[in-house]
Order: sequence, then structure tokens, then C-alpha cells
Amino acid sequence: MNGKDGSQLIVIENGQLNTYALDDRLVWEVGRASKGNLPDIRLYSDTVSRKHGKFQNMDGEWFYVDYYGKNGTVYQSKRITAGANGRVKPIMLKDRDVFIFGGGETAVINHKTVWAMFVAHGSDERWRVADTKGNSLFTFTDGAVAVTREKPDKGTVIDLDHGMAIYMGDITYLAGDITLI
Repeated sequence: MNGKDGSQLIVIENGQLNTYALDDRLVWEVGRASKGNLPDIRLYSDTVSRKHGKFQNMDGEWFYVDYYGKNGTVYQSKRITAGANGRVKPIMLKDRDVFIFGGGETAVINHKTVWAMFVAHGSDERWRVADTKGNSLFTFTDGAVAVTREKPDKGTVIDLDHGMAIYMGDITYLAGDITLI
């Protein structure tokens, strides 16, 4: 997908998509907003801890540091755990790394969890919403390439040269020149 230089975090919670331009600061605290706690990336699910984790730029590389809250964080389909003797293990991020905040042991995406994706070279494209309720076969195209998926899992990302789609079940988010046919 064509984009501008700059890392972003795409966050989907309760059907709302928000994009954070990570390069605007060095550290982004993630957590559930509450009285006296206003993290940089405010999440509202009660399965997310008040102080859940942080995204941090160290010498030009982005890392995620989890604070090991009760309901945890799933990264690339595996729950993040502490290192030896409870040591913190920063995770160096790669383009298109996916997180699920507050999902327990597995990568469950539902109304109580928060889905997020790190994008190394973000886009300034506006996101559109397509109603995909009741459908099981999808074809995404950017005019040059077409990709078909049957019964995709929630959180499936279709990334084409001129657009991106994020399938979340009843709705799919589209950016760029990608269309759903």
C-alpha cells in the first residue's frame, strides 16, 4: 500500500478504527482509561489493564513492552510472557505485527478484546467501512490484483500494492484503492 514515511499503530476496538502516528513521540503508553490514568493509547475494554504496555522507539527501532496484565497480550498468535525471573522482554517490531490486547491465552477477537497492527510505513489514506455481515466468500482487488478468501478469520489483513483491507467479521475496513467485490 502506498504510504508516507512513518510508523503507525492501527487499533480496532468495538468497531471503531483509530490510527496513531507513532513517530510523533518516542513512547506511547497503552492501557484502559480511568480516573487518574490517561494513557497515550486509550482503550476502553474492561479486559485491558490500566497500565497494559507501551510502544517505545529505541535508536530508531520500535519495540513493544508488555506489563503482563491479568488478561494479557497476544502477539503474532502467542501470548506474551515474562522472561527469566520475571524480566521484561521488549519485542522488536516488524511491519504488520498483530496484537490482541485483553484476550487471555489465545488470539480471540471479540467485543471484549482490542485488535492492533504495527505498520512500519504508514499511510495517510482514509479508512472506509464495508458491510460484510452474512458473507463467507470475499474478493478484494486494487485494480491490478485480485485476492479471494473464503471464511477468513477475524483480523485477517489483505495487503495489496494500492490498498489494504482488514476483515473483522460483520465489517471490513478498506484503505486506498482496494475494493470488495
